[in-house]
Amino acid sequence: MLKAAARELTTISSQFEQTLSAFPDKAAIFSGGESLSFRQLHVEAASAAQALSSLGIQAGDRVGICMQKNLDQVVAMLGVLWANAIFVPIHPVLRAEQIGHMVDDCDMKLLITDSTRITELRDAAHGRIVVGHGPAEEEMPSLKELRQKYQNAPVFFRAKPEDTAAIIYSSGSTGRPKGIMISHRNLADGSRIVASYLGTKATDRIAGVLSLNFDHGLNQLWQTLYTGASLYLHDLIFPRDLFRLLATQRITALPLMPVIITRMFDPQLPGPDPDLDFSALRYVSTTGGPVTARMLDHLQRTFPGTDIVLMYGLTEAFRSSWLPPHQVSARPTSIGKAIPEVELYVLDDQGQDCPPGVPGQLVHRGGCVSKGYWNAPQATAERFRQIDRFPGETVVFSGDLVRRDEEGYLYFLARMDSMIKTHGFRVSPTEIEEHARRFDGISDAVAFGIDNPEIGQDISLAYTTIDRTPVASDALTHHFRLGMPHYMVPRWFIHMEALPATASGGKVDRVLASRLSMEKLATLISMGRAS
Repeated sequence: MLKAAARELTTISSQFEQTLSAFPDKAAIFSGGESLSFRQLHVEAASAAQALSSLGIQAGDRVGICMQKNLDQVVAMLGVLWANAIFVPIHPVLRAEQIGHMVDDCDMKLLITDSTRITELRDAAHGRIVVGHGPAEEEMPSLKELRQKYQNAPVFFRAKPEDTAAIIYSSGSTGRPKGIMISHRNLADGSRIVASYLGTKATDRIAGVLSLNFDHGLNQLWQTLYTGASLYLHDLIFPRDLFRLLATQRITALPLMPVIITRMFDPQLPGPDPDLDFSALRYVSTTGGPVTARMLDHLQRTFPGTDIVLMYGLTEAFRSSWLPPHQVSARPTSIGKAIPEVELYVLDDQGQDCPPGVPGQLVHRGGCVSKGYWNAPQATAERFRQIDRFPGETVVFSGDLVRRDEEGYLYFLARMDSMIKTHGFRVSPTEIEEHARRFDGISDAVAFGIDNPEIGQDISLAYTTIDRTPVASDALTHHFRLGMPHYMVPRWFIHMEALPATASGGKVDRVLASRLSMEKLATLISMGRAS
């Protein structure tokens, strides 16, 4: 059995120990027709921990995990934690060069990957140990084979709540990705706080559609280990398969991101069979970007009577706010109010509170504040600070521009470094994008500025449409002139087949979208086809 250093539930291991005692034989994780009970999951994770120790992994070592989403990925992650080491989740869509940056940046000692990528990633690992997790085709055994040697081995968990449990790298849409250090307490607080306001319990069946390489997807695993719920891992390829999973497995919780909602209701793909029963679905939760009126309509029509929970967060503090279901219809564009054990402030450049309606930077105080950026003291000092009103306590400056209404509900405006400056005004790209989505047929949009010495920047709008055909620029200009002041009317409209996503697949890569759009615009101008 797992022997925790402390009985209080301030680490994932201590939370799991309690669940293991209560539900040893209950199915914990399902994937591809297979499952592991909580007892089996512990045995496999403990054997993985001993196998890693046999490879020289010690407390505090960084271990990368670049694997497809399945039971083995979960076992590998827990094995690293049980070995008192630090796991570094790596999305398998990343190129070897990107992975090599992470390997060097946090000085990984070992990298676990699917066997198909061993040769490629050995070069990227620059001399570190790389092991597969499937059948090995060479002399070095895979981690899965090593686990068989250490079945039923005891594990002595020594990590303290404030020790680093994981390093999660940002998507890297703006420059080199930075590693965010997440403590064992962060993981435990995140599971407990989110479970409290979502009401997650042992009878829940959670759809694991999200990637386990980022905090939102990982939290579904932590909630499972904390509450005794069951997690059904699923890769979204065809929406109809996901809808069938929801109905046949009587899924009660469906965590999503906007890009997944768009995929689920893609008009070019078959939707749910009309006879499917979604009555077990208790809630749909979302984070990672704005949920449009069209997305809400799809969700509410498909899952009538199901609660829709809108959430906002940043990896540096995991989760900051949530909008309760009864407020979604009244305030569909709000990111809500602070989650339990968290306080949120809207501060100006002098650190003073902004009155209602006045934009300012969102500052997060309380639960889930991470330890800062790995090996980046300057970036850490910029984002993680102490302020006079809370001496000795670190708060997180989000870098997000928000406003608060008279009742205290928050509204996201833009990343502070993405504001468009035109005609003497600072314009939020989010406002431009929201208005664009109100045009019938537009499915998504990204607004950005193009330098123009005469006015500062021209507003440009890259957009996609439901039927994948462009909209006349005159019609879009008319739409904006009817609903927005003159300085917020885009100068350029660029139709795109699709907007690029970050590695997580959850957010639009704004930097890449802007670059690709500008390249297309330059081509259209040179051909005399831009207006």
